[in-house]
Amino acid sequence: MDILSALSDDLLLRILSFVPTKDVVATSLLSKRWEGLWTSVSKLSYDDSDHTGDYKNFSQFVYRSLLSNNAPVLDKLHLKLGPDCPFIDVDLWTNIALTRRVRELEIDLFSKEESFNLPNSLYTSETLEILTLISCVLVNVPSSVCLPSLKTLKLDRVDYTDNATLPRLLSGCPNLEVLFLERHVGDETTDSIVVAPSLQRLTMLDTHAGTCGRFMVDVPSLKHLEITDSVAYYDLRRMKNMPVLEKACVWITNTSSGVTQEFLKALTSVHRLSLSLSLSKVMHPSGMTFNQLVHLDLYTLTEGWWGLLICMLLDSPKLRFLRLSNNKLTSESKEIPIGWSPPSSVPECLVYSLEAFVWIGYNGRQDSKMAIYLLKNTACLKTATFSPDSTDLGEKYQMLKVLASVATMSTSSQLLFD
Repeated sequence: MDILSALSDDLLLRILSFVPTKDVVATSLLSKRWEGLWTSVSKLSYDDSDHTGDYKNFSQFVYRSLLSNNAPVLDKLHLKLGPDCPFIDVDLWTNIALTRRVRELEIDLFSKEESFNLPNSLYTSETLEILTLISCVLVNVPSSVCLPSLKTLKLDRVDYTDNATLPRLLSGCPNLEVLFLERHVGDETTDSIVVAPSLQRLTMLDTHAGTCGRFMVDVPSLKHLEITDSVAYYDLRRMKNMPVLEKACVWITNTSSGVTQEFLKALTSVHRLSLSLSLSKVMHPSGMTFNQLVHLDLYTLTEGWWGLLICMLLDSPKLRFLRLSNNKLTSESKEIPIGWSPPSSVPECLVYSLEAFVWIGYNGRQDSKMAIYLLKNTACLKTATFSPDSTDLGEKYQMLKVLASVATMSTSSQLLFD
């Protein structure tokens, strides 16, 4: 206690900003100095699961502490609420925060019935910089939206009024830089349309089980992209205008969805790319070159990954690092077919730039054909690392024996075997 007493009020307030509000308020009992200090904490966090007793006590605590707060600026309000919380309380607490010119607002709401309809005042906040909405929240955007300070928007398994809701919301966020979208099984909207000129980071996760419609992304300032399991879209063509994209992760593991040439062409400016796609749905586009690509992660989970790998090698003249992985946490890799044969010409990156490759989940057998091809034809190779799935020492020894016997083009390469 003596150490804390020596600290300045500013430093104590900074420490308290990382503590749940119920514990912050409890510090008022420590001494005379602490009696009113809690009212100046600028970050408030409420979780009704942390409070014992009936909901009425929790509600009274939130109202009392929220209205007693006199920090010059309310930096953050975090509400994590269960099914006992009436929507009228959520609405009032949200409006109090908005009148206090809150900078960061997070609402995580679980309800057994309908979703919570956000107050219209939220869509015209001049100070809101980060907005996170999780679960049973209805995004019902009014005709007029103006969020000039909003930089980060996270919409996690929320509901939308209709297909025009998300585009209308984004149109009122002229300075948005980070957007996270995750859909859920109960989402009745069909389109995902993202048009955001200032956006730099976009994550789209899709657990939607129904039939989806249009998928359009127009983000000229985007630098980082992640799309995972957008499997229900019948049209993935409308992906364009990403000239400064640096890093992308695309996981589309359902072979029934269509991934077109236009989709992949939108990614050609990337420096680092992670792919899990089925080549059976991607015709090899002529004239598509990944001129800036230096790091490729390719997952061996989908049918035809070996064909996609060859296409990417042929189209990536500056590739320096290659990583193949079966991502052991999800499923086993697809094995290269018996009739597979290497391309007639050696990819330029193997001759001039590739320095290292890693193969996680290497199983020998048919995979050895691809491994031998890479070892034989990579002139600048420094290290080749193989991590097999098998735990059988005899089987692993045979794998190593086959790989070690390959006459590599690079005289300085090292073979590493886990």
